[in-house]
Amino acid sequence: MTRHGPDLPTRRFPADTLLIRQGEAGDCAWLIQSGELEVLLDGPDGPRRLGTVGANAIVGEMALLDDGQRSATVRAVTPVEAVELSRGTFRALRGRCPPLAAYLLESLIAAIRRGYGLSQPERQEGGADIRSSDSFATVADRRMFRRGHSFFRQGDAGTAAYLIQSGSVGVQRDGMDLGVLGPGRIFGELALLASRPRAATAVALEATVCEIIRKDQFAKAIETMPPILRSLTRIYIEQLSGGRLLTPPPETPRQDPS
Repeated sequence: MTRHGPDLPTRRFPADTLLIRQGEAGDCAWLIQSGELEVLLDGPDGPRRLGTVGANAIVGEMALLDDGQRSATVRAVTPVEAVELSRGTFRALRGRCPPLAAYLLESLIAAIRRGYGLSQPERQEGGADIRSSDSFATVADRRMFRRGHSFFRQGDAGTAAYLIQSGSVGVQRDGMDLGVLGPGRIFGELALLASRPRAATAVALEATVCEIIRKDQFAKAIETMPPILRSLTRIYIEQLSGGRLLTPPPETPRQDPS
């Protein structure tokens, strides 16, 4: 083992080493310095190869950011050199994000996990924290919506997201109820960020007060993130925008993730 900076160890793995196993708890992520790895997704017919990643890619970070299980298996195809990034490192980075930025990161990871058909950890409602953010409060547009108001319909273009202050919102897809959202929940952000049609319909079930969040406000939130999380966020958005659930990150920082 060598060192990459004062606190980041660098390790070398021979070919065929499993760095990450799907379904296990995560304790570290890897910033790849050299070599090639394949990403495998377990299924009823056995492992399915999703693709390969190489230098500058980060693997294993989602389980550290949302405290979920490993979403896939990662195996070294060639000898690999990688910098080890601990859970504490990612928690410290996430702790430097304003509430809206942290919630956005969680939403993107949850969408990717859904795309893989994987279970997700229970998400915490962060509306109160978001509302109290000084940088966010100045741009919030708060409105009351009557019962039965349609915020958007499945297939619509995404123009805004909504943070529920009071009331409740029902979500449907293809005529089927998906659930009810209450105070503290944000909805509609994924279509907005990924520039894709609305995947569901959202309707007010009672008189409901929401703060409207525009696309440029999300862009400002992303800019407040530490560089490594900002790069990951943009990568996740690109994956969701293009319908791809595995894209080697081309611009992930190689330096100390600060």
